[in-house]
Amino acid sequence: MAADEALAHAAEQSGRVLMRLYGWRPDTVSLGGFQAFAETEQQPELAGWPIVRRPSGGGAIVHGSDLTYCLALPSTHPWGRRPEDLYAAVHGALVEELCHRGVAASMVDAEVAATVADDSFFCFDRRAFGDVVITAATAGAVAGGCKVLGSAQRRLAGVVLQHGSLLLRRHPSMTGAGSHAGLAEIIGGTGGDPAAVVVHWLERLAARLGGPLAERAGVSWTADDPDLSRRVNRYAGAAWLRRR
Repeated sequence: MAADEALAHAAEQSGRVLMRLYGWRPDTVSLGGFQAFAETEQQPELAGWPIVRRPSGGGAIVHGSDLTYCLALPSTHPWGRRPEDLYAAVHGALVEELCHRGVAASMVDAEVAATVADDSFFCFDRRAFGDVVITAATAGAVAGGCKVLGSAQRRLAGVVLQHGSLLLRRHPSMTGAGSHAGLAEIIGGTGGDPAAVVVHWLERLAARLGGPLAERAGVSWTADDPDLSRRVNRYAGAAWLRRR
């Protein structure tokens, strides 16, 4: 979370669109910025799991079998002016790729979103406008099909930070309400390898930006970076985790 916040600061300072892709070690549950910590005690399947709180909103996400992204851009960017524009750009690129592979994917429209309660504890039980869903006869699917990508934003002074989680497969260690089918289970042999889907999704996203996709690998943070260490200490503290 600290690295994502630092990414947002870098996007503001550089005027560039920056995107960070990462997994989690150890497997972790992240709460939305506005969820009550006490709700975790009502979810027996979360016993013993590490828990963090995101700066962005939305429901709880079980990490470890997903691909998490953080995209940050200056608020003056055309995609930063309205929340739905950035959702449409990122999510629309994935829908295009999945449909190209013969997968019946779509973004949740306002009518469907209105039929599903948005107070479910887990993100992948919610249906918000713009979520990416796949029509599939998969056990546990709710209105609008099986959700595979959800995102939430936090608008800061001068920059927009958008978090998202692409569910690659069902988490092998999670049971109960926190267990959700991912791309591997839903698309099977029809849509190909989830890793290939991700690569071409990012290429489509870069094309929408009108520029090349410049990829750089690196560690999430370094201990000798005082600014990042300060952010790490805040997100690791109980005051942040239990702020609600």
